Amino acid sequence: MKLYKKDGVYKDKKTGEEKRITNFYLECGNTLVPINVPYFPNSKCNDRDPQYPVRIGILSSFAETLPDKDNSKAVVAK
Repeated sequence: MKLYKKDGVYKDKKTGEEKRITNFYLECGNTLVPINVPYFPNSKCNDRDPQYPVRIGILSSFAETLPDKDNSKAVVAK
């Protein structure tokens, strides 16, 4: 099994601001399984999750960058 990450950018629906995102995937055989890192709002911290960046950072440090899909090997149905 391998852990992969894919960095990207998305637009916030409320502000229109561009934000960075990291998606994680676990490769099991020939299948990529998406990994969801949950956000736990904490009422003591104004509904922020101070440990969220830590969890993302730990996964990022162990993950390899997800390679781009190689379409040259794709089988085309006739």
